[in-house]
Amino acid sequence: MRHIPLGAALALLLALAPAIAPAADAPAEISFARFFGSCEADYGNATDPSTATGECGIITALVNKFNAANAGRYAVRTQVVEHGSYYSQLGARIVGRDVPAVAILHSSALNDFVKRGLIAPLDDEFRAAGIDTADFTPQAETAVAVDGRHYALPFDTHSWLWHVNLNLMRRAGLVAADGKPLLPHTPQQLLDQARRFKAATGKPYFIWLTNNDPAFFTRTLLSMLGQQGATLFPRGVLDIDLRGAAVRDTVKLLRTLYAEGLTTRGNDYGAALQGFAAGDGGVMVNGTWIIGDLLRQAGRADSATANGYTAVPFPRLYGTDAMWADNHVMVLLKGGTADARSRQAAVAFLRFLYDEGGVWARTGQLPTRRSVIASADFRRLPLRAAIATIARDGIALPIEVARQAIVGKTLGDALTAVIVFGADPDRTLAQAETSINRMLTRDAQFRGGAAEATTGSPTP
Repeated sequence: MRHIPLGAALALLLALAPAIAPAADAPAEISFARFFGSCEADYGNATDPSTATGECGIITALVNKFNAANAGRYAVRTQVVEHGSYYSQLGARIVGRDVPAVAILHSSALNDFVKRGLIAPLDDEFRAAGIDTADFTPQAETAVAVDGRHYALPFDTHSWLWHVNLNLMRRAGLVAADGKPLLPHTPQQLLDQARRFKAATGKPYFIWLTNNDPAFFTRTLLSMLGQQGATLFPRGVLDIDLRGAAVRDTVKLLRTLYAEGLTTRGNDYGAALQGFAAGDGGVMVNGTWIIGDLLRQAGRADSATANGYTAVPFPRLYGTDAMWADNHVMVLLKGGTADARSRQAAVAFLRFLYDEGGVWARTGQLPTRRSVIASADFRRLPLRAAIATIARDGIALPIEVARQAIVGKTLGDALTAVIVFGADPDRTLAQAETSINRMLTRDAQFRGGAAEATTGSPTP
């Protein structure tokens, strides 16, 4: 091997310095890993988010706006990953040390990253950037705080709604004089109204997602347990309890609705949306993220919901207002920024997203800032004032519960077996309880790396 003398090496470096120096003046790049799809053909040049629609359009326009406002200083480079493979690809990238600076997660996955040391608290950087955590909504605070420290920026809250076909509800005499739907407030009222609706319309009261969507029953169960002041983890985060009275009573109610034909059957996600558009039922239980699409649909004269659509938070059937909720959150992954300058750029991007929370609310997701929820601009958006209580009443599994994607799928599969296919509830739920608790115990005994942390994909 030839050795270059030290003096010659220094001379070579000095000669190259003018060519290398301009790189220091180049904008600090911020790699941004996300889902929501790709829509560059429609919004690749859009810098005004108010002209965009849908999650993909609005997030694309937001990034373009940030880049335009910070031209020559910062540059976000978006890396779009298909939703179904997002977490597995993110884990592979972390293992391979190809780490994005900013990544979107679901809050239900956040603690898996925290406890494996893949992200660090952001409180000091939030304070320096002017991100006021006291302005986070109550629901958003629970979504990003672990042991009193903030590990992510809450970007939105998404939740379970009842999407209502007022035209069909009116035929059943279930619309008040003010045009609002008459909603049940007890389990018995729910059964009575559903039976009345079917007798009047010949259609099921509910449009349910019962095929290839285990999250449907998990989210519904969590909503109804929360309303009863109950929890799936009364003895700690390693011990799910599927044998309590509240679980049994809720499953019995859901099973009765299905057995009596008060719900649709065999619908996956897409079929449920098509069924609602066709007027196949009175209430579709689905997420906040489809409000915009359903409002546009109701504006068409040929739609079953023409001038007859509304959406409400999951109604209180028991003693307390509560409904399932999750969040999209933004994290700064360890190893994602090479130096202080790129870290500063990534924090600046988070501050920008914090400031633009009201714009993102046009997707149907709720803002995570109290001040935005209370703003006139937000409440002028269609139906948003009616669903704003989710920012206060939204609930989820305790953030400390590990592997929530696996917990939710295992539970959802068991509930589907019982409610849809008639499996024995005691035996089926006991088996699910044992399976989940064994998984949680193993997880507590082993703290693996990124690939292990990202097993499973929360939805949506």
